Amino acid sequence: MSNNYFLKLVKSRKTTYEFNDKKVGDNKIKKILDAARWSPSCTNTQPWHFIIIKDKKRIKQLMMTANYGDFHTDPPLMIAFMLEQGKCPGDKHSCYRGADSGTYDSYMSVGMAALNATLEARELGIDSCIITPKQVNAKKILKVKNVDAVPIIVGFGFQKKEAFQKIRERTNLSEITSYESFGGKNE
Repeated sequence: MSNNYFLKLVKSRKTTYEFNDKKVGDNKIKKILDAARWSPSCTNTQPWHFIIIKDKKRIKQLMMTANYGDFHTDPPLMIAFMLEQGKCPGDKHSCYRGADSGTYDSYMSVGMAALNATLEARELGIDSCIITPKQVNAKKILKVKNVDAVPIIVGFGFQKKEAFQKIRERTNLSEITSYESFGGKNE
């Protein structure tokens, strides 16, 4: 691997707002899913289930459930990252037996799977957009049980030429970093 390969990959991943009609091949979808599958999870519960969506009508319906996002064109592929309550041994979506605090960890696990998927997609030259759907609507469209959750849906495809792109900026590290405790300075 070349120097800074991973950081270059991370920086090249961005939200795509306009997709062309080119389809994502099944072999590439499998690689994206494999990267998601190998994500870390709370106590290795792997509380996720991946739902592949290619149907244009269903994709349009799911895009309408987005809590945010003004996408100009729908992606040709979506993967819903579902959190299965049955894979969480604790109460509701908790990954800890008998403890409520693991609920957050379970959602984080699903988020890490989505991140791994978007990074693998970028490695394969595929663009992505991450959306957070309105639960009631997304669960109905995807026929997900009421006790389960669909916290993240990712659209995959290829960016249209001359597509809209927001300016990508990041806060300076010195403004978002502390040492030893919040506000602590590096001495």
